[in-house]
Amino acid sequence: MAREPVQVDFRCLTTGGDRPIRLEWRLFSEVESDWSAAYVRYKGAKHVIPLVLLSTDATPTAPGRPSEVRSVWLEVVGGKISGEYAVTSQGANIYEFVYKNYKSGRAVSFFQDNEVAQESKCQWN
Repeated sequence: MAREPVQVDFRCLTTGGDRPIRLEWRLFSEVESDWSAAYVRYKGAKHVIPLVLLSTDATPTAPGRPSEVRSVWLEVVGGKISGEYAVTSQGANIYEFVYKNYKSGRAVSFFQDNEVAQESKCQWN
């Protein structure tokens, strides 16, 4: 029995402003098993930060339109949960992407930057 391959999606996000923070969010999923995983890579970082899905909720919208999906991903650094990414999307559009650091309590909002998305990666200047 053939299995569908793991699907890979990525998004480029930034905080904007004079000193923007930029990151790539990469999502892996397998529809058949309902499995998903993700990571973020900040611009200039050598390593990725793995994310583990905590929750996901889908809210139906207008007929024929994709549902609005809100997911929360836990950031794992050094074997410990250090923060979370809350993502609200509908189809290919991300409407909210907020990182919250658990130690400092600081929250940072990102927005989707489609202009830097190349074939399979973010092309930051």
